[in-house]
Amino acid sequence: TRWHTMSQSLLDNWSEEGCAAAISEAAASPADPSAPNPLKVVLHDLSSAVVRGALEPERLVTVLSDVALVDRALLPRVQSDLADIFWFLGLRIEAEKSDEDGDGAPKQQLLALVAALLQAELVAPELLKARLDPEMLQEAGLVASHADFHRAQVRLNTRALYTQQKYNLLREGSEGYSKLVTELAELPAGPRDGTSTRGCTRAAEVVANVQSLIGYFDLDPNRVLDLVLEALEAVPSRASHRSLVELFNPQYLPHVLGFKFQFYKGEAEATPLSLYALCGLLLKQGAVELEQVLPHLEPSLPKLREMHAADVARQVAAAKRIGSVLFGDAKPAPAEEAEAEAEADGGAARMQPLGVLSALLQLREWGSASRLMELLDGVDVASYPPVGAALCRIVDFLTKPAYATVSVGARLLPSKEVQKPPAPAAAEARPAEGGGSGGGSGGGTTAG
Repeated sequence: TRWHTMSQSLLDNWSEEGCAAAISEAAASPADPSAPNPLKVVLHDLSSAVVRGALEPERLVTVLSDVALVDRALLPRVQSDLADIFWFLGLRIEAEKSDEDGDGAPKQQLLALVAALLQAELVAPELLKARLDPEMLQEAGLVASHADFHRAQVRLNTRALYTQQKYNLLREGSEGYSKLVTELAELPAGPRDGTSTRGCTRAAEVVANVQSLIGYFDLDPNRVLDLVLEALEAVPSRASHRSLVELFNPQYLPHVLGFKFQFYKGEAEATPLSLYALCGLLLKQGAVELEQVLPHLEPSLPKLREMHAADVARQVAAAKRIGSVLFGDAKPAPAEEAEAEAEADGGAARMQPLGVLSALLQLREWGSASRLMELLDGVDVASYPPVGAALCRIVDFLTKPAYATVSVGARLLPSKEVQKPPAPAAAEARPAEGGGSGGGSGGGTTAG
């Protein structure tokens, strides 16, 4: 555009009105992303003319400071552009000075322009301190010593940008976390238990104390969340206090929980049932989603399908050998068969997706359980003993009311009313009670 350069004739025939018109027209021109900003180009050419000595600094200051000539709405933009231009001209002067021995007149002209603009309050000193070199700031009189200013700038940037926040591990380990563990131990064991060992009337008091400890001792929230999950895993009924888990970022909860599952990846020790129960409780409460937990489980769902298909093929091959006559080396060694069966049983015990499914079924969380079984399409989940047992208990619970009216116990004890299905523990104890009652009745009849 026409604003890329200022002609010498325009500078020779200078007038305040013409300069103001040029600046206003450049500011109003639409900026092309592929071309330099028109206003910055005009200001650069005018400042370069001052540095060359073709234009007096006072004439440029007069135009920029006149409210009637330059709109005040353009002033912030002009100030920012001038700060960039002064920085660029300073670098160019230093480069030319190193190439050729000069008298330093361009540098003095630039400093005179900066001083004139500062005196007229057309450029903010803070803006120049943020963009100009320390040496130029000292020469312009903005700082007393460029070395001291540079050291202060380094300290400020280091403190603001590069200093890492290091936790006081000694303070955390000796006091903060010990108090945290104490508070977690005092968390009520269930929703009906409204007091802790310290006499708290509500579990919310313990939750508030945990939150205060995190802030006072500057505890790492992820480490605190790990300890909270440990406390919930030790006493699963504590998971009913959802406000404790809600203290933490829900995006981090699946990762901390998944890290606990990853700890047992490839280990000889199977994943504990308490961890499956904790995961099931969190899924039931909606604290985590099933899709957030599955990526952390081992093996993955495709790998689990492959393992199940291989196990089915092994069992089918073993079934085909029943009743067949094997000759010579065709007969597999008993040790190999036992090793294959042991490997299959041990692998099933370490299939974490099936363990989570078993926990969901035991908690009667049918929504997440059915979703997981859909994702496990192609895997006979009932062949996994814990899952099969949990499914049988659900079927028994659903059919108990109808079956109890025609059961053997109802026929032997017709005088007792059949009530709703008892709990598993009561169901195991009832045959013994029935036998004792029958013996007593028989004894009474004999006596009569």
